[in-house]
Amino acid sequence: MKYTNQFGESVQISASDEIWLNDEFFAREMAKLPSDAPRAGLAYRVSTKGQVDHDDIPMQKIECRKFCAQHGWRVVLEKAEKGVSGSKVSATKRDAIQELKAEAEKGNIDILLVFLFDRLGRIESETPYVVEWFVKHGVEVWSTREGQQKIDSHTDKLINYIRFWQAAGESEKIAERVATRIQQLNSSGHYSGGTVAYGYRAVHKGRVNKKGQPVKDLEVAPEEAPIVQELFELAAFEGKSAYAMAEMLNNRGLRTHSGVKFTPVHVLRILRHEGYLGYIVTRSVKSQHLPELEIISPELFQKANKMVDMRCTSNAEARKVAHKSDNNTLLAGLVYCAHCGAKMSGFMHHDRYKLRDGTVKESLKPKYNCYQRAQKLRDCDGQALYLADRVDGIVLEVVRELFSSIRCAPRDKLLEQKIRQEYQDKRKQKATLEKKLQDCEHALERYEAEVLRCLDGESGFSQEMLARLIAKAEAELRAARQEYAKVLQEAEDDRELAQKIKECYRQFCGWAEEFELAPLTRKRMILSELLEKVEVGKGYQVTVHVKLTYKQFLELCQTEENSENSLRNTTDGNVA
Repeated sequence: MKYTNQFGESVQISASDEIWLNDEFFAREMAKLPSDAPRAGLAYRVSTKGQVDHDDIPMQKIECRKFCAQHGWRVVLEKAEKGVSGSKVSATKRDAIQELKAEAEKGNIDILLVFLFDRLGRIESETPYVVEWFVKHGVEVWSTREGQQKIDSHTDKLINYIRFWQAAGESEKIAERVATRIQQLNSSGHYSGGTVAYGYRAVHKGRVNKKGQPVKDLEVAPEEAPIVQELFELAAFEGKSAYAMAEMLNNRGLRTHSGVKFTPVHVLRILRHEGYLGYIVTRSVKSQHLPELEIISPELFQKANKMVDMRCTSNAEARKVAHKSDNNTLLAGLVYCAHCGAKMSGFMHHDRYKLRDGTVKESLKPKYNCYQRAQKLRDCDGQALYLADRVDGIVLEVVRELFSSIRCAPRDKLLEQKIRQEYQDKRKQKATLEKKLQDCEHALERYEAEVLRCLDGESGFSQEMLARLIAKAEAELRAARQEYAKVLQEAEDDRELAQKIKECYRQFCGWAEEFELAPLTRKRMILSELLEKVEVGKGYQVTVHVKLTYKQFLELCQTEENSENSLRNTTDGNVA
């Protein structure tokens, strides 16, 4: 018979040892003992399920049974713990220890025998007192390898504590080695176990471990990956909430890998999981990029998580999307009161009015509400309610005018030419400042060299005049350095801005084509990306604030005449 020990080594059990696993043989051996033979309770434990599978407990059983037979002890009780950590699970929560204690209190055992003392536990602050408890209750504690543990003297107690302190240290070393190996596996792109994220599955692909056993690897689940893609797109492009998406999945009859219904927490975990970018991610390490595991592009992941961040309670004031994804207003999250500056909420309002014939009519209309004014929380001389359709219409007119400007805007080549021209202007300015900086440095060097001549009486400058000239040269040099640093920073900012404007151009072109046919949720997301905010005042005076990057793009890619036309006041709305 063969078994694999705790170190992963294959050990051959001889026939003479294997017979001790036969309960009938062992019962006959026990029957040979006198009736007054000491009664022994045996305790076995393995820390992992892997040790259970590899027959580590039979090895302990053989050694303990042989030990009892050699010493003339009758075995009256055997307790085995399978897959129980001695360093993490308290003795108070281990059934085997509690049952052995109960037998000791009843006086049913005289000896407690284990293969090694660390089978009782590896918690240095607890296990020594477990041993002490048994000894105080008249039970001798023995190990097949370490002999009897006594507590008769102060030295015995110290040895007892040191033994389990050392065992606890071994547990920490084992845990550290295991954690390091798992990190190495993950960083090299190998799955090391644990919960499989939705969208993937663990399958055998022919890889084996050092023991020659097959181990699993991750692969994309074809039936789940499109659902993950859909969740990211709904979050990024329509601003769907986690609650709405969880409800959508449950209505389709879909379930998590645990077989339970989706909750908002499950959806948020999916949206936050970097593994969908093509990585194996754990708490402490992220693997190299694995293209075969990529489900979501980095751009989509970033957009979706940006929307999730905007929905956080901590970002309520800066939120540019509707608090609820089923909101029927176009500008929810973007509208502000022009009078008090408070964010306005969009909701469906019931209107009741009476006709001339006495008939009472009711209508349900979307409106924007200045909550601060309605609740008198701050001074506000604006309206409490605004018809959403009217405000939305004004903003849509402005947005359509902005999008129409893209048709007459220059294409990539002209845009590149303008950016290149500005870059060349910065280079000329930089060269001019470099020459100025060199002149200031040379002037200061000349004045400093004149100091020695002045001390020798050979200079035509007096000490006072030379001091003033040096101070002036130092001030000019400092100013030149500051100006030069400012130009360098501006050049760097311009490079970043040019890249952003190029991205804006591509984004803007896509929006211009898509906007009119897009559903409400998508239009709302486009506007949240394009607009900084919309201010509404009395008489429906609306000011539309375009985000700075897009405003700079519009100014850059339009001629002066077009720029003036697109940024001038409309009938009821202004663009800022």
